[in-house]
Amino acid sequence: MRRSLGREAAKLAAVVLMAALAIGALVLGFFMRGKRIQVAPARISCVGDSITFGFGLENREQECWVSLLPALLADGCQTSNYGLSGSCVLSDGFMPWLESPQAREFWAVEEDLVIVMLGTNDTADAAWDVGHFESEYGELVARIQQKPGNPHVIIMLPPRIFASPALDETLVEEAIPAIRRVQERAGAGLVDLYTLTMDHPEWFDDGLHPNAAGNEAIAACIADAIRAAWQPSAALSDARESPRSSR
Repeated sequence: MRRSLGREAAKLAAVVLMAALAIGALVLGFFMRGKRIQVAPARISCVGDSITFGFGLENREQECWVSLLPALLADGCQTSNYGLSGSCVLSDGFMPWLESPQAREFWAVEEDLVIVMLGTNDTADAAWDVGHFESEYGELVARIQQKPGNPHVIIMLPPRIFASPALDETLVEEAIPAIRRVQERAGAGLVDLYTLTMDHPEWFDDGLHPNAAGNEAIAACIADAIRAAWQPSAALSDARESPRSSR
């Protein structure tokens, strides 16, 4: 009789333990899902030129760094690509991004984070003037920061230009310092793709546009920066409140 009661008690204890473990797993899973949503923005808009657009990729919509970001971030994260091949910052340049259909679409939406990468085409433009470039880049970033929802902004330093040492020199000596000054004044985040790519010519089949491997490396670098900025315990680089959810 005592053995029977002992066996029943053991069975009951096992059932209780299994139920407790199951409930604990559910609670932990809920907590982790909530935590993941907190470490990355839900909606990201990407502004840029052909490097953002994904020029030269065989499967642009799958291989572009913009398309790769969601899988590296939180569940439910969405990215929108507003890259335009050949576009520039300069309003008197060959193809100002601000005058493009992509820009008009961009201003009509709301997001948590905007990633901006421009400047490569400006260095090759006949209208290149570093002072003008810096001023207009700053105006663009300020306007983005004033969008509904006050999105956080990350500015990216363009990759190395392997195809033209002369343009790369202009990028390093003039454009990148100007972009850094814009970023510092705006209190925006910064991702340095120049340093990331400077020793990797194999990531650029044409010396200018990143291939699939290059886009994977760029996406991983950006994702690391976003995760660091959106950690609940970390202060955002611009010392503002975390962005609101929007588009």
